[in-house]
Amino acid sequence: MKKTKDKVLIHATKISLDEWLNYVYANEKTDSFLILDCCFPTDEMKEQYIKDIDQKTDKEVKFLLSKFLISGGRFNSDNIIEDFFFMQPIEKQEQLLNSFTYYQRLISLKDWNVLWPSITWIVDLLPSSPYDAINAINSYYSAHCLFLTDHRIHGISDAISLIEAKYISHKLPIRQILLDIPSRDFELLTAYLYNKKGYKIRITPRTRDGGYDVLAIKDNQREYEKLHIECKRYTEKVGVQIIRGILGTLNVENATKGVIVTTSDFTKTAYDEAKKSCRLELININEFDKDMRENTEINWIQKIPQFISEIKKIL
Repeated sequence: MKKTKDKVLIHATKISLDEWLNYVYANEKTDSFLILDCCFPTDEMKEQYIKDIDQKTDKEVKFLLSKFLISGGRFNSDNIIEDFFFMQPIEKQEQLLNSFTYYQRLISLKDWNVLWPSITWIVDLLPSSPYDAINAINSYYSAHCLFLTDHRIHGISDAISLIEAKYISHKLPIRQILLDIPSRDFELLTAYLYNKKGYKIRITPRTRDGGYDVLAIKDNQREYEKLHIECKRYTEKVGVQIIRGILGTLNVENATKGVIVTTSDFTKTAYDEAKKSCRLELININEFDKDMRENTEINWIQKIPQFISEIKKIL
């Protein structure tokens, strides 16, 4: 710990995660410390924080995100880039100005103190739209990566890791919840998913099951797809006989592809058979969860009754 003018310099890499967090929180109120707070000081700290992220409140995670994401202003490194710019020939300067709005802001007297546009607004997309938040961060990075310092690059990467860990990869008792609902509701939930993907859907009547549970059709000027979707609410792995059964329905009704969705997984021979056919998609419990999170809501498991009610109105 070293005093620099009116602030105390903290060597963030030499303290514990808890100590670092305490300094960052305290600095928000007192601004008494010079400490690295635009990213985790070490990979070990990052891994430790993410390991316990389920114990962190939404407020705590969003606070760190606001520190890691650029909030605007101008950095010392920008002055170095400005010196480099004015060392270039006039032709090169004009080329840079035409290629990057960063350089336009860099030399603008009007925008001198607001060189960097803020990206902290993406916090408002959480927890409901974490994929949109990550896409926005990635776009911001793509546009500005040439001018970011290493710490700022690490901060953006750390922000994405926090969003993924807190709002996307969190654990839910998905399999057991799906096993506890009626088979028909699992079929309706799958139909809801494919409706969200842009398909027109129909449920096969119970008394006339033709080897599939859901018919999904996408028909527009660019593409035509007719899917036979079989839903298997199993605890054991789905075997190759099920695979061959749905493959047999495809040619009969001119379907373009078969899909099998299960609450478990598939045997190796089932995967091999599907790969060999080139007309079958196998979706296990993890892939189903991923699809639901991406196409409906992150906390979809809590809205199953609502989704089922909505799809019944469409059918």
